Amino acid sequence: MTLNDSSPPVFRCRGLLFDMDGTLIDTTEIVEKHWKVWCDEHNIEFEALISTSHGRPSFEVMKQWAPAHLREEYLKPAYLAQLEENVLLDTEGMIIISGTESLLATAPKERWAVVTSAGYKMADKRFIQTKLTYPPTLVTASHVSRGKPDPEGYLAAAKILGFDPKDCVVFEDTPAGIRAGLAAGALAVVGMDTGTVERSRLVEAGASIIVKNFEELEFKFLEDGLIEIYIRKP
Repeated sequence: MTLNDSSPPVFRCRGLLFDMDGTLIDTTEIVEKHWKVWCDEHNIEFEALISTSHGRPSFEVMKQWAPAHLREEYLKPAYLAQLEENVLLDTEGMIIISGTESLLATAPKERWAVVTSAGYKMADKRFIQTKLTYPPTLVTASHVSRGKPDPEGYLAAAKILGFDPKDCVVFEDTPAGIRAGLAAGALAVVGMDTGTVERSRLVEAGASIIVKNFEELEFKFLEDGLIEIYIRKP
């Protein structure tokens, strides 16, 4: 892909707010494998659960899907921590989305943040496991009281960076995440069509544009603090 110098940037912003799983790092295979085991153990339809779980923290999924007689126990921090630990120790099938390494390595640290539905321990470990540039600002499910599609996480990240959400572009691979970015008032939400959900669901959720990876985009970090984002031409 090449950049057409005559093409204007699709977005001009000051901050970049990234989801983690499915946007920077793809652990969809791992996550779905562990939810499948849980569903089988509890006689719950896997396809129904997984269609609503991507992009949401485990405690939100438990609120919706845990059997009534077990819900109180399953919402306890110890149980949720064990679920996360099981996934955390599994790295088979983990993939870094194309273009992520170079983008995070070159982006000024005061210009970007990661907002994830994973807990802090999970997010911290995934960046260590992948050796990606560690987020200068990391907002996880451990830092918020309401998960995506609530905008709390994105609002918190923008505030930490010192930006108005309308000066930030969000990158998300799920409908819940896209809705969270839009609800936060972001300038735009780029849908990442990395295979987590069908592309049509990203469109329905309101993604501003949709790309498959970061190699389809060009980022220019200007001296005045602005960031210009261009679409690369095939």
